[in-house]
Amino acid sequence: MTRPEVGGMPAQTRPESVRPIGASAPQVVPELLRRSARLVPSRPAIVVDGRPVLTFAELEARANALAAGLRARGVRRGDQLALVFDGTEWPEFVVAYFGALQLGAATLLLGERFTAEDVRRLVARHRVTGVLTAPGRPPGSTPDCWVADTAALAAGQDETPAPFDATPLDTADVVFTSGTTALPRGVVASHANVVRAQTTWPTGPRVNQPGLHALPLGSVAGQIHLVNSIGGQHTLVIMPEFAVPDFCRLVEHWRVSSVFLVPAMAHWLVRAGADECPPLPSVRGVHFSGAPLPVGIMPDLPAVFPRATYYNFYSSTEAFPARVATQFDPRRPDSVGRPVGVHQVRITTEDGSPCAVGEVGTVWLRSTAAPARRFLDDDGAEGGAGFRDGWIRTGDLGHLDDQGYLHLAGRTDDMVNVGGFNVSTYRVEEVLGRHEAVAEAAVFAADHPVLGEIIAALVVPRAEVTIREIRQHAARQLTRRELPAIVRLVDDIPRNAAGKVVKRLLPDLLDAPGPAGFAVPTTELERRMARIWAERLDVGSVGVHDNFFEIGGDSLLATEMAAELRARLGVELDAVTIFEFATVAELARYVSEEQTWQTGDRAEETGENPDE
Repeated sequence: MTRPEVGGMPAQTRPESVRPIGASAPQVVPELLRRSARLVPSRPAIVVDGRPVLTFAELEARANALAAGLRARGVRRGDQLALVFDGTEWPEFVVAYFGALQLGAATLLLGERFTAEDVRRLVARHRVTGVLTAPGRPPGSTPDCWVADTAALAAGQDETPAPFDATPLDTADVVFTSGTTALPRGVVASHANVVRAQTTWPTGPRVNQPGLHALPLGSVAGQIHLVNSIGGQHTLVIMPEFAVPDFCRLVEHWRVSSVFLVPAMAHWLVRAGADECPPLPSVRGVHFSGAPLPVGIMPDLPAVFPRATYYNFYSSTEAFPARVATQFDPRRPDSVGRPVGVHQVRITTEDGSPCAVGEVGTVWLRSTAAPARRFLDDDGAEGGAGFRDGWIRTGDLGHLDDQGYLHLAGRTDDMVNVGGFNVSTYRVEEVLGRHEAVAEAAVFAADHPVLGEIIAALVVPRAEVTIREIRQHAARQLTRRELPAIVRLVDDIPRNAAGKVVKRLLPDLLDAPGPAGFAVPTTELERRMARIWAERLDVGSVGVHDNFFEIGGDSLLATEMAAELRARLGVELDAVTIFEFATVAELARYVSEEQTWQTGDRAEETGENPDE
């Protein structure tokens, strides 16, 4: 593996190309690559483990050749090109992206989460001119347009710079976000939107500060770090899949300065321990995005990154470059910060009225630095209900405190209605994550025959802990409606490629065997018995298959429980019986059978028929 260049002036410079650099700000995205290729031509630009390293000069030359090949193919300004690449093909994707943008073509970014059928439907829906793929990838069937790989298009083409056909208001890229329709919706970013996300770009050579991420290709976060690294002259190390040993090895080899993580990755690093993940002193900045900060493990992260400062980044695919970014503040661990400068945030009620300080409502973002984005299938510059006068609705709920700091309360579709009360799963997750033995938690709705929905939680422990201890911790900070009725300890929580929890998969985990497999009481005896257990054990709610000793019971409590049941249900029980019948279902069945036997015995003594 080639050793990275770190800092210093390049040994050689490229001849001046068609656009003088001067002090003028770049107007279109490919200018960022052209400028960096002149200033630091020999510096590694794109690094993917196991693949040849692309320097800035090589990247620009290949992008120029691809642009020439596309022009020969008939591609013109305004044409739409679909870029179909997977996570191992980042070098080819970057070449395709910058090559296509030189011509003013719009790039539809289709990462590996799209199936071949998805690609065919999107190509037809959006009148795509051509599909670009990596060499060796099967061309697939797209009858509405041509398909070609980057190597074939660039073969034999001129690698010298040519004038750009793009203009600032042309579409640069379209990032697809999941939605409620049959197909994901594309969010359009113009060249101006992308370039003006940064207020300034370097005009001279700067010291290399390599960055590393394992973000999915085709995501807005992946695009942000790509553009910032290319324009900022920094080496970008990309992991197609996150794995702790590979992460540590790459950070050490490339002397990575900044890492970009979703919180799940931080959990995996902390849980790995020093044997698998030794301290990484080269890292000076740890940047989180895509999910709430992992507050519960923030005290453990210095063991992994002993010299780092931690930053939180909040935006959305639709809203960027409008954003909230802040250094982690222990005094406000649950806040994502407050916007500064050209970025603004507001909180509104459902009818659009401003919310008071502390009142939870819909989060909107706006930036005056760049034109707003729009949906690909909307007409006009600000089509759709989520775009109003430059403001973009993020789909999140939150509130502002009296200092203007933003506190999130989850997604609008993450509210659970518990007996008529709205409960934020985000808040419950945040409280559970504060427990010193909890690595992470995922909270969601479970069906309930009386309340409609109740709160369920999957908890990944990082130390020995009982469900009773977790529930007692939560009960000190949550209302009875917010307190999880179901808690299950699990090894992992299902996530997508971006590291976000896949909540539709969570209910299935409740059916697995374990200490908190939950089934609601169905008979009157089960309901009464479950209420007594919940009160005595202080665990919120109890399911009929919860084991008395697995949810916090012990021999002393078993004796007390037997006395409580005798007093309130009028049945003869002792601690031995609870040891023998340790779930509500088993104990209720025993009591029911015992009562039936006793009733029949008395009837035999008196000559009565118990069935009459």
